[in-house]
Amino acid sequence: MRHHRAHHSRPRRRGLFSRITGVFRARQIYLRSDGEVRFITLKPWHQMLALTFGMAGLFWVAFATINVAFKDQLLVVRERSLYEARLEYEDRIAELRLAIDRMNDKLLLDQAEYLDKVDSVRTDHDKLVERQRMLDEFLRQGSLPAKPAQAGKEVPPGEKSKLHQVPAKAPKDSLNRPTFRQKYAAAFRTREDALAPLADLHRLFEAFEDEEAGMLDGVIAVTARQASNARQVFKKLGIDAEAVVAASSFAAANVGGPFIAATAADYGSERIGERIGKVVQNLVIIEKLRYEGGRLPIWLPLRSVDRVSSAFGLRTDPFRRVASMHTGLDLKAPYGSPVLSTASGKVVKAGWDGAYGRLVEIDHGFGVSTRFAHLKTIKVRVGQTVKRGGVVGFLGNTGRSTAYHLHYETRVNGRAIDPVRFWKVRNDLLQAISN
Repeated sequence: MRHHRAHHSRPRRRGLFSRITGVFRARQIYLRSDGEVRFITLKPWHQMLALTFGMAGLFWVAFATINVAFKDQLLVVRERSLYEARLEYEDRIAELRLAIDRMNDKLLLDQAEYLDKVDSVRTDHDKLVERQRMLDEFLRQGSLPAKPAQAGKEVPPGEKSKLHQVPAKAPKDSLNRPTFRQKYAAAFRTREDALAPLADLHRLFEAFEDEEAGMLDGVIAVTARQASNARQVFKKLGIDAEAVVAASSFAAANVGGPFIAATAADYGSERIGERIGKVVQNLVIIEKLRYEGGRLPIWLPLRSVDRVSSAFGLRTDPFRRVASMHTGLDLKAPYGSPVLSTASGKVVKAGWDGAYGRLVEIDHGFGVSTRFAHLKTIKVRVGQTVKRGGVVGFLGNTGRSTAYHLHYETRVNGRAIDPVRFWKVRNDLLQAISN
């Protein structure tokens, strides 16, 4: 019993739905008519639906009433808020305009500074152009043609002197030319407006590069002609000039360092680099041919010569008195005169050699050799390196000889060549390189 009472004394917990259904519990409306009683049952959801429509109707009536009663006040409040919003918007526009004006002023100042820098670069460009023209004039007064375009054309002999007298093109008067700041005084409106001064400056440097390329074309023409003339000198002697260049041991004196290939950035542009490369190539050929030309036997084998007793070529043999071929020069000088090497080289023969008597033969490279015969005594040995002007022996009368003299031969690839041709080379080589 106690447990039963305790169970009934505990309060029941009711959920939200239970509470709502408790408030809107089913109700009945009784209707009496003519002694009869009838009733209508109102279910909870009928009651809730009726309450919802009733509250909506009351809210609408209240809203309409307030809107009608306070319409003017609401319009005034709305207009005031719009007015305040417009004032705030105008204030913001004014601030933006002020910021834009400040930015424009700053841009104008930056534009002026920018144009001043462009003018400074153009001033440096004008100095470079003037220096370039002075250099061009200096070169043209030497050996370059007056205009680079004429480098590949045939110049009449009578016109050559006139070309060297043509003055360089006079530079434009930079004082009368408007500066970039004057030319572009109007404020920049677009990106193209801001880039226009740089485009003008770029065109100026392109024109300068054209002048530089033209001058280099002239240098290429001159050096190519000098290299070609030097090759012809070697060709006259029957020597392969290309082989001489390829095998030359020429090296500039007192220079060195690691090799670092030059790039287009070092030259300024690719086309200038190509032209400089051609000039350097021609100069290297000229230097090698001049160096190797100086190593040819182009000097006299005696300090003094009384006379040439027998020239190179056909002659009457002094012993048999018949026609014979003389492969050298017979040079008469005092007995015992020192015989000198006509070029640096290596001794390949030093001793008795039949009709030559006491003979010294020197190899000068590239197939060129010299022979000194009929010597009284020999001062060198086989394998020894001798320099130009070194004493190889003394003039005598050994071998097949009628009297004391020096028999001097020059040979190219084993074939005897008139020594006089080598002596002429000295002047021809210098003249070929200087023209």
